[in-house]
Amino acid sequence: MANGNSFFAFLAGAVTGAALLLLANTEKGEEVVKDIKEKGSEAFNNGRAAVLKGLDKVEDALKEKKARAGAEFEKEEDE
Repeated sequence: MANGNSFFAFLAGAVTGAALLLLANTEKGEEVVKDIKEKGSEAFNNGRAAVLKGLDKVEDALKEKKARAGAEFEKEEDE
């Protein structure tokens, strides 16, 4: 059963690749490929920015947690 699914997945990939190759060799296909590259680059940059923003939030949260832990330690030390 798994071999049949693998074969059909391979066949679907081969057909898709052939169709994209034919499309890329036309003038309209070149425009489509260029558009896909631009949108892919834009999506990559947007995703990268979102990840970096998330990492900044994590860093800020860790700094805040560390500051609170330090304040609690100093409070216990004074008592």
